[in-house]
Amino acid sequence: MEFARVVKNDESVVMFAKMQVDGHGTGLEKSDWLKIIEGRAADIYGDTITPQRAFAKTITEDETGRLLYKALRAAPGPEVKPAPPEKLHAEDDQFHGKPAHALLHSLAVDHAKAHSMSYSRAYAHLYGKPEHVALRDQIRREHLAQTMARANG
Repeated sequence: MEFARVVKNDESVVMFAKMQVDGHGTGLEKSDWLKIIEGRAADIYGDTITPQRAFAKTITEDETGRLLYKALRAAPGPEVKPAPPEKLHAEDDQFHGKPAHALLHSLAVDHAKAHSMSYSRAYAHLYGKPEHVALRDQIRREHLAQTMARANG
């Protein structure tokens, strides 16, 4: 929700902030309050100082800014919303008969080149990403199947 765009007047923002501080659910998360404070800082200070300095001055020197900061601290959720997970490929879920390890290997080679890093670092980075859980599971299943095939014969 783009709450900062919807609520422009101080009275509404103050009302919601007081509700948040008092423990009443407003449906707003830390990231929403952060945007509201940043918007207020920009409105108050404009381009006269850096955005970081304007934020600091707003939450320390402005009465409404202090209240908004209390609301931010009382709100649930992260201050920065995580980026939506990116898909590996359109055929992510099926792996189209290709071994999952080969797919991750190919992605790691491309990632290493694109980000000037070693292959092993790129592989570890991609393997550990939360959005690659299906790929990790498939790699583990393939590895287990290979291990069992060797053990049985």
